[in-house]
Amino acid sequence: MKLSSAAKKEVNNVMASGWLSTGSRVADFEKQLSRILNVPYVAALSSGTAALHLALESTGDFKEAEIITTPFTFVATVEAIMLAGSKIVLADIDSETLNISAEDAARKITKKTKAIVAVDIAGNPADYSAIRKLCRDHSLKLISDSAHALGTKYKNKTMPELADVSAYSFYPTKNVTTAEGGAVASKNKKLIEKVRLLSSHGLTSNAYQRQKTGGWGYDVPVFGYKANLSDIHAALGIGELKNFEKNQRKRTMLAKRYLANLSHLSDSLRLPPVATDIQHSWHLFIIQLNLDSLKIDRNRFIAELSKLGVQCGVHYQPVFELSFYRQALKLKASDFPNAAKAGKSVVSLPLHTLLKISDIDFVCECLAAILGRNRH
Repeated sequence: MKLSSAAKKEVNNVMASGWLSTGSRVADFEKQLSRILNVPYVAALSSGTAALHLALESTGDFKEAEIITTPFTFVATVEAIMLAGSKIVLADIDSETLNISAEDAARKITKKTKAIVAVDIAGNPADYSAIRKLCRDHSLKLISDSAHALGTKYKNKTMPELADVSAYSFYPTKNVTTAEGGAVASKNKKLIEKVRLLSSHGLTSNAYQRQKTGGWGYDVPVFGYKANLSDIHAALGIGELKNFEKNQRKRTMLAKRYLANLSHLSDSLRLPPVATDIQHSWHLFIIQLNLDSLKIDRNRFIAELSKLGVQCGVHYQPVFELSFYRQALKLKASDFPNAAKAGKSVVSLPLHTLLKISDIDFVCECLAAILGRNRH
């Protein structure tokens, strides 16, 4: 990726300041995120995984409790739930949106269920109307893994406006990056205060706070973790946020071009859904191949595109395809037919702000040519 000049300037300023770890720039970054997310409380952390883990740790006592989530997600989602000491229960996905199916989640609720973790795949929000109702009816906490969803809205609401707490990621591939980093956002002040406490070894004050007050004392009232964000990383994020709205407009424009160019190929692929009541962040542009109509599989399709200079990805291998989790959680693909099908048919097309419309057109021409000569 190419860093903006604003990001480089912000990082250089921190380097010149002499204060490199958690300090004033982290606080500034949190304030800017708070405005974007329209919630008053944000804690910036060292990764999206740490953010989801500490969001869970701070929302309730979930040790030994069941938490329902989706198998169609990056491994960090289930990793964080296991770190919180909870039992993972997987619900299948909606075959169109690739997000957790509220209907299947309802079937998985037991007396031991304490929360649902919804994942906003590609920046397309989960069905929060249905999931919120499910959580209200069963007194469950709702946590959103919104690693893809900075800039996403559901019925004009951000994810932390809808959930009890939301976790974000600022990995280099995300719409805004801090190189490595994440954040927890919520309407709940006490929850975010607990996240801050847990993120710095359980210390009641960090080094910057002690330096500002001239004191040295602190207590450790709880067991904590090392998950704080540095000022260097925060400065990078602050610089990147200066171009956030412009970059989001660019992503939306590129995604619309894909949708227009590929709409005539509905017999060979399924395009990502676009609803009028959502604002998609377009972190990823995921298509699903209709393999029944093709003479090649997904891997061959990606290889053919690569020969033409088009590099694609796969988001994601379902959790039950990963050997550790398949064995540890005793998972079978047959229990999640929609996720299993998606796992073999999804392809993430190139989508980033350095692309031009002509690049999108080229990708679409290559894709159409490959599909055209490989139809049954």
